[in-house]
Amino acid sequence: MEFTLDKFQKDAIKSVYENLNVLVIAPTGSGKTYIAEKAVQKYLSEQLNVIYTTPIKALSNQKYNDFNDLGYETGLLTGDRTINSESSLIVGTTEILRNMIFTDDKRLDDIGIIVLDEVHYLGDSERGTTWEEIIIHAPKNIKFLCLSATVENKIEFLEWIVSLRGPTKLVESSTRPVPLDVELVATERNNEKIYTIKSTKNNKNKKTFKFDKKYIKHKKPLLSNQINYLDNNNLTPAIFFYFSRDRVESKARQATSTRPKQKEKKILKRLFDEVFQNLDNEEYNLLNLDELYWMWSRRIAYHHAGLAPIVKEFIEYLFLHRHIDILFATETLALGLNLPARSIVIDAPYKYDGIKTRLITQSEFLQLTGRAGRRGIDKIGYAFINYDKNIDTHWYDKLFSLKPSTLNSSFSISYSSILNMTNKYKISESIKLINKSFYSFQNKYDTYDLENIFNSKLQILKELNYFKSEIKQKTLTETYRDTFIPGLEIMEEGKEIEFYLMFLCSGLSKSKHDFSIHEKYQNIYTKFIISQEEINKLEALNNINTRTIIDISWFSIFNEYLITNNLEYVLNKFNLNIGDFIRTAKEASELSIKLYNIFNIDEFNQISKLFNNKLIQKTML
Repeated sequence: MEFTLDKFQKDAIKSVYENLNVLVIAPTGSGKTYIAEKAVQKYLSEQLNVIYTTPIKALSNQKYNDFNDLGYETGLLTGDRTINSESSLIVGTTEILRNMIFTDDKRLDDIGIIVLDEVHYLGDSERGTTWEEIIIHAPKNIKFLCLSATVENKIEFLEWIVSLRGPTKLVESSTRPVPLDVELVATERNNEKIYTIKSTKNNKNKKTFKFDKKYIKHKKPLLSNQINYLDNNNLTPAIFFYFSRDRVESKARQATSTRPKQKEKKILKRLFDEVFQNLDNEEYNLLNLDELYWMWSRRIAYHHAGLAPIVKEFIEYLFLHRHIDILFATETLALGLNLPARSIVIDAPYKYDGIKTRLITQSEFLQLTGRAGRRGIDKIGYAFINYDKNIDTHWYDKLFSLKPSTLNSSFSISYSSILNMTNKYKISESIKLINKSFYSFQNKYDTYDLENIFNSKLQILKELNYFKSEIKQKTLTETYRDTFIPGLEIMEEGKEIEFYLMFLCSGLSKSKHDFSIHEKYQNIYTKFIISQEEINKLEALNNINTRTIIDISWFSIFNEYLITNNLEYVLNKFNLNIGDFIRTAKEASELSIKLYNIFNIDEFNQISKLFNNKLIQKTML
């Protein structure tokens, strides 16, 4: 062993070996993954299987590679990739595990333990319900190892897990492996020098951050000045976090435009050729490799989910091996990916959460700053926040306290969750299970609102004859897509192929695009809209405040691709990122195979082949 285990690691591993459920709460980068590795080792040695889940596909891919490197025969289950799905150790996204539980997947029969990585995601407004459903519905004999960043109400969270899963050991650590210095920085007008307004490394952090008239003169540092400051003070490698892809790309271009070529160009060229040499000219251009190489040769890069997987993995390699000094990234990079830096910079702490633009929470801030400081390399990690005079100073006070936010349930009742539960349980049992949610626990089991939503949406499903159609039920249990709801009338008219194609190509992304419908499918599109309006009317009559909104933009995108077979044209027309198309096409291919297996309709097999072309194969690896 190359390092000494911390006390919390020893305690957690001991509890795992005592066959307890374990909740580990510790800062990012503190070594929680090692605990998971020992749990995998223990249960596999006892001839029991293990499922390791993560919130994002990129992290699942990384864990899959990590476990393979450790010598384990590992399976991978995400929406993009299915590899060795019968392996004793399976890595996948939480949604995949939830689906397995609701379909009583036979692979669960021999599972000894489930590892829920980043379990604090339970509070995520869009996806948090999935975590609760897993903990509630998983077979009772399965143990859980829950790994979480720091949360304020850890005892409450623990007690809820105990109420569902039985004896559970809480193991926690508040110590970062590398100490963190957080600095609020600014420049004065007509002065390019960057200086610190507030810092955690001196007594300033112990004082209330009071507004002073002199701060009126402060302004946010220019990007070029900030990069020069990091370069000149040996504070690289650094990650600049932004909360939109467009900002990440534009800032990277801005930084690159004034930065000369750096050393090690020959090494970069050799690495570049090794990875991308098999691409033809069209594929090379689609991946935008000329511009990316221009950035990389200046030791700058950007990273977000819209990049092709092969490009993302190459950037991660460059950054880890010190061929990149400045990385511009979205917050997904902070979700467990092993890409630590000496410094992180938060330019503008505003985030759109799907509902509104808001300031980041304390827990989100701690997640981002968890990338600062490389264990065994840096004595201290740095986090720089650019001063914004429009932000209330009390927000800075809370941030500099370095205390986590409270973990609150985001449990919700969707149409698919109702169908999933009523396929598996009686209606009365389903309602009882709602009362076992963390939401219910936090509200002292007052679930009147949830039960009303459940009953209202259940009635809508009945009015739409969902419970009278075996094919609708069967298909939903295979796919878990609410897009089936407004598509019912299309199915009734014998438009199965067109409907399912629409289904495959919608709902796979929540991204909004301007799009048009090919005249061949205009009638289907019209019925789709009418059906959605019908759903919304029924929801209004049943006092359901949230409305079901179906994104069908991907139908148009894939329809255009199937007609033209010209990917470059489609990407330009719809202003798409190549990575989004590749991953979504891969998922459409996987889903079309499922539908082919259900209905034995050859068109689905053909669709799968069209989406799973050579470019996708090359860029997914």
